[in-house]
Amino acid sequence: MKILTTSTAAQSLRFVPRDYVTSATLYIRDDSTNVTTNQAVELIQDGDELVYTASFELIEGRFYDFDFVVDPNLWEQNTLLWNMNYDKWEDSQGAALSLYKDKIFCTDQPLDQTEDEYYTVNKNEYVTEKTYDNEYIII
Repeated sequence: MKILTTSTAAQSLRFVPRDYVTSATLYIRDDSTNVTTNQAVELIQDGDELVYTASFELIEGRFYDFDFVVDPNLWEQNTLLWNMNYDKWEDSQGAALSLYKDKIFCTDQPLDQTEDEYYTVNKNEYVTEKTYDNEYIII
């Protein structure tokens, strides 16, 4: 699961894909509303990972599904169709290839498990004063 914020600044999705390509289509589906958006994206290879950097319009506390998909009609992008695959090119048309699927959770809370910072649903919602009244305690 990837953690992103509601910020409109550029954020990165880093992942290890099934195949290394330079362009794909990104599908993002909001789990709450079941609305899917898609856009053509450029990917940059960084070592063993592909990186997509952009600004996202996400809502606090929501989950999103995302999927990077390769257009099967692009010869250079779909290596399965020419790299030791016995299917005929015409038979494999239209079968989109998913590079990577995952979930996004949107939160503005600082999360760092090494520093014991975890997500809480009630963050800053229920704040109590640390005052105690001991007049009813009988010893």
